[in-house]
Amino acid sequence: MLALFVILAWRISKHLQHTKKFNHILKDTVEQVSFDLKLSLEKKYQLEIENMRLQERLNLSHELHDGLGGSLVRSMILVDKNEKLDKTHFLSILKLLRSDLRQIIDTGANVDMEPPATPVLWGAPLRHRFVQIFEEIDIESDWIFPEKWEQLPTTQQCLTLARVAEEALTNVIKHSHANHVAIILEENSNHQLVLTIRDNGVGFDPTTVQEGLHVGLQSMQARINRLGGEFDISSNAGETILRVIV
Repeated sequence: MLALFVILAWRISKHLQHTKKFNHILKDTVEQVSFDLKLSLEKKYQLEIENMRLQERLNLSHELHDGLGGSLVRSMILVDKNEKLDKTHFLSILKLLRSDLRQIIDTGANVDMEPPATPVLWGAPLRHRFVQIFEEIDIESDWIFPEKWEQLPTTQQCLTLARVAEEALTNVIKHSHANHVAIILEENSNHQLVLTIRDNGVGFDPTTVQEGLHVGLQSMQARINRLGGEFDISSNAGETILRVIV
C-alpha cells in the first residue's frame, strides 16, 4: 500500500509538472497570438484610413472634373459666343464658378444633408445652368421631371445623378453638334430612379468608353457603379441615348 501510494504520488507530481509546463506554454502562445493580432488590427486600421483618404481624393477629383470642369467649359463657350462681354456678364460667370466650387466643398462636408424635396427642385439648378448656354448655341431642350418622389432617394443618389447629368450635358455642348436634347427623370415600377438624356447629334462609338478614350464618360460610369446602379449608352448618327438607373 505504501509503495502504491508513493507511485501514485510520483505520477500525480509528474502530471502536475506537465500541466504547469503546458500552462506556461499556453500562456506564452496566447500572449504571442494576442500581440500578432494587435499588430494585424493596427495594420488593418492604417490600411482602412489610407483607403478612405484615397477614396476621398478620388471623389474630389471626380467632383472637380464633373462639377467645376463642366462649369469652366460652359463659361468658356459663353465667353466665346459673346463678342461684347460686359463687366456685369463676366462677373456673373465668375460668381457661377464660385457657386459651383462652394457646392463641391459643401457636398464633401455635408454628406448627410437632406435630398431635394421634389424632382423639380433636384433639376432646377441643372436647368438654370444649362438653359442659358443652350439658348446661346441654338439647342432646344426639354426637361421632364415628375412632380413628386414616389420613394425619397438618398442625398448621394441625388448628387450622383446631378453630376452625371452635368457631365452628359457638357459633352452634348462640346461634341454632339445637336440642336435638341431631352433630360428625363422618372421612377420605374421597381422604385428605381431612371435618368435618360437623349440628343440628336452626330453620335460616337460607345466602345471607346471601355477603352479609356472618354474620361468624362468613365467618371460617370464609375459613379453609378459605386451606387450599384446601371449605366448604358447607345449612340448612332442622329441619336445618342444615355440612361442610368439607381
